[in-house]
Amino acid sequence: MQHTVGDILALLPGKDCGQCGFRTCRDFAEHLLAQPADIRRCVHLDADSVRHFRIPPVTMELRPQDITWRDLLDREYDVVLEPFPEDPGPREVILPFNPLNVERLDVAKGDILFGRPAQAACPITHVGRVMEAPDLLNALITWCVVGPLAAREAESKEIGNYTPVAYMGLVRHARVELQVGRRYHFLPGLCMLQSRHSGVITELARRPEATRVRFEGIWIS
Repeated sequence: MQHTVGDILALLPGKDCGQCGFRTCRDFAEHLLAQPADIRRCVHLDADSVRHFRIPPVTMELRPQDITWRDLLDREYDVVLEPFPEDPGPREVILPFNPLNVERLDVAKGDILFGRPAQAACPITHVGRVMEAPDLLNALITWCVVGPLAAREAESKEIGNYTPVAYMGLVRHARVELQVGRRYHFLPGLCMLQSRHSGVITELARRPEATRVRFEGIWIS
């Protein structure tokens, strides 16, 4: 079935809450015409509404028995953060050490960028795809980490060292109750170092298949 913007708006809550990453429900509806799987980003829709779009159910690849609750350095963590299934990789908000680079490099949605999260003392260079127009007021970039091959296969831009401002994703596995305002040790499911991170939950919302979480104040500890 081919949906129209009007069909999708009738399904969406009309709250313009921004949780999906778009300023308004109409902006989100227009995006869904090309990317219907992203309907899962709406935290207000129930499972029946998602199935209305004929999106296949999410397959949980990480099994509870596979989780050791200890990172590569044998440190305990309490939460596993997984990427959104509709994203090409882990979603992050980053701030370049030199904020002027956002405008100087003319960063735009779809660009491939690379740099290192030096503020968090991570030794790994990250490569990401810009997922939306940059926030020029705060020089913030929302990207999804896609791996080093992307920078070799397509034109890319170097942003230098940066600060990881926020990590966003889904939590299906946790040993503790999640609360807004509390700091947790978590493991990003696709972290190359398999090193525990620490962050404060600033947003938390239920989704049909998991809990949507935003961590800020990121450390590697």
